[in-house]
Amino acid sequence: MKDEELIWVDKEFAERYKLLDGDKTKREHQIAMFNEYLEGIQKASRDDFKANLQCLDEDVAIYKGLMISVKQAFETAKDEQLKDSYALWEKFDKDLPNIREKTTEVIETLNPLVDQLTKINELLGKIQIWDFEKLIKTVENLSSLYGESKDMIEFLVNHYMPKKGA
Repeated sequence: MKDEELIWVDKEFAERYKLLDGDKTKREHQIAMFNEYLEGIQKASRDDFKANLQCLDEDVAIYKGLMISVKQAFETAKDEQLKDSYALWEKFDKDLPNIREKTTEVIETLNPLVDQLTKINELLGKIQIWDFEKLIKTVENLSSLYGESKDMIEFLVNHYMPKKGA
């Protein structure tokens, strides 16, 4: 059996090649025709590569143009943002005296309250809670009484408390 290899070629070339197949005298012509076919494919590949390279150059130029456009848009946005920021600061700077006046008014209103709260705090600090604690303990003891002791305490409270208006 003969070793054969299949290759893909144009249909037109395959038909022309088959016409020359089988005749030994036409073998050189067949080889020349095959080399010519390969050169044609090679030239087409080079042309295709050049076209792709040109497209790539165009794409690079378009990309560079887009990047320049983006950079310009970013700079424009940055400039507008800075301009707005400066305008805001200028407005704030104009309003600053009014804000200081209002703050001073609030502080002046609160200062007397601070003095009064300080005085109240001092007075609360002077209250002796020891006496309150003793009173609470006594009331707890009295509330826990029962029987005759409870009756005696009720009698004393009811009969020896000063009357109103007396």
